[in-house]
Amino acid sequence: MFEDPKFWLLISFIIFLILMYKPFKSMMIGGLDTKIEEIKKNINSSLQSFNDSEKKLDEAQKQTSDLENKINELLSSAKLQAESSSKDIIEKTTQAIASKEKNSLDRIKQIELSAIQSIKTQASEELNNLIAGYLTNLSDDEKSKILTKSVSEFKSLN
Repeated sequence: MFEDPKFWLLISFIIFLILMYKPFKSMMIGGLDTKIEEIKKNINSSLQSFNDSEKKLDEAQKQTSDLENKINELLSSAKLQAESSSKDIIEKTTQAIASKEKNSLDRIKQIELSAIQSIKTQASEELNNLIAGYLTNLSDDEKSKILTKSVSEFKSLN
């Protein structure tokens, strides 16, 4: 058996495997360890990126919420100002209408008084003309009777 080349080939192969086992094992384990470390670094980097993204998302949501609150406040303020302005405009318009209505009523009253005065003046002139025309057709005796009667009626009024 010692003389058989196959035996020595088998022995040398086993020795070779024994000698190569330790460096090959360390090389395999070292390669796996570096791969594991690389994977850990990638995972940690991804987690860090994820955490940073979550923080930025939270900040963005907070800013969005703050902006929505400011927009709501501005809208509320604008609505209150619009309502106040509307009330002021309505009040001023109502006052202007009331003032114009009063002025119009005063003018109508003035025109009415002026018309009444004008009618009275015309009526008095017409009456005077009628009386003058009537008296010119009467005799002096009839005129005297009418004058006496008018004076006595006037005295009875007072």
